[in-house]
Amino acid sequence: MPPIQREWTIGRHTFHFEAPDLLWSKLQGGCTLEQAVQMVNLYRELGTAHPFFIMGDMETAEGMESEARRYVSEHVRSEWILGVIYFKTRLLHKALAMGLLLAAEMTRAEKSTLRGKIHFVSSQAKARALLEQLREQRGGNST
Repeated sequence: MPPIQREWTIGRHTFHFEAPDLLWSKLQGGCTLEQAVQMVNLYRELGTAHPFFIMGDMETAEGMESEARRYVSEHVRSEWILGVIYFKTRLLHKALAMGLLLAAEMTRAEKSTLRGKIHFVSSQAKARALLEQLREQRGGNST
């Protein structure tokens, strides 16, 4: 049986799920509050069924509206996400990711368990290699 694969488009951003545990994302342009709500809903739908990794192509990504950043930091749950690997990133993306982590820690009483789960690499090949390492660390759950 071929692997189950589902696809979504949110604004200009595209996502597809690759079984057993990987959500590919290609973020293009900025992110509005409406798009952030849809992304969180997608993460919730997938993550409550089975935690997953996110592998994000950031080459054409831009910033997030402040309301979108706040919504994501308040609503994404670390138990949904096994790890996040961004590739083709710029300093802007790293700053946004770290800002989201800090905001999540400030809006919740507990320390964010996403800290240490977000990784930045230069290429898709390096992202794939890191994904395999992370899966091995979790006990060999690879495709």
